[in-house]
Amino acid sequence: MTIAPDTLSPLPPQVDHIVFDWNGTLIDDIDLAVRAVNRCSERFGVDNVTHDRYRALFDFPIADFYAALGFNFSRTPFATIVEHYLECFDANIARCALHDGVLDVLDAARAAGVGVSILSASHRDILLETLDAKGLSGRFEQVVGLSDNRAAGKSAEAARLQQTLNRPAERTLYVGDTLHDYEVAHSVGWRPILVSTGHQDARRLHGSGAPVYAGLADLLAHLGPVSAMRNDDRRGDHD
Repeated sequence: MTIAPDTLSPLPPQVDHIVFDWNGTLIDDIDLAVRAVNRCSERFGVDNVTHDRYRALFDFPIADFYAALGFNFSRTPFATIVEHYLECFDANIARCALHDGVLDVLDAARAAGVGVSILSASHRDILLETLDAKGLSGRFEQVVGLSDNRAAGKSAEAARLQQTLNRPAERTLYVGDTLHDYEVAHSVGWRPILVSTGHQDARRLHGSGAPVYAGLADLLAHLGPVSAMRNDDRRGDHD
């Protein structure tokens, strides 16, 4: 996949809202994902995948990723593979830790008057359950997940979320960990920012031309000046 480089500045001078991806961006579920994929590999006769190979091949739609791993859908339907995967993944996702810096980023956004939402390819029911288990219920303005387990993509959900937010798209950041997140952001006019702690490796992410940060703490260090500018603007409104 070839993606034109993002020629815009890494961070806009003003930010009204930040939309976060969930899996791999806010929650550290990579080890669990690899374990669940290898559970499927062992069940359906496919070679196990290493952590590095997983991140080198992971992609949307998820069916393409499984095909790249060697799963044969004519022999084992994709829905059957997904069901076997989720038996492991959904039962254990709440045990995964949040990435370092999650609470700091959310607190900094709140202090700066910047709203936050989630847009995820996870099933919405599991997403809400996991947010509750991690003590994050009520921290987000909007929580958008999928209504099925196909994980085909998030572009349609992003368009609906943009309509719901009802604010200039260019003043919204979308923070994710995959090239699909980059594509989703551009499809609705959000500013894409990527972190390399998730489901795709840094080499692939840098190929997008989008700003790539080593993690949320690194991102927060760069968002600090934006927050300060926004607070200065708010104080100026009252002068």
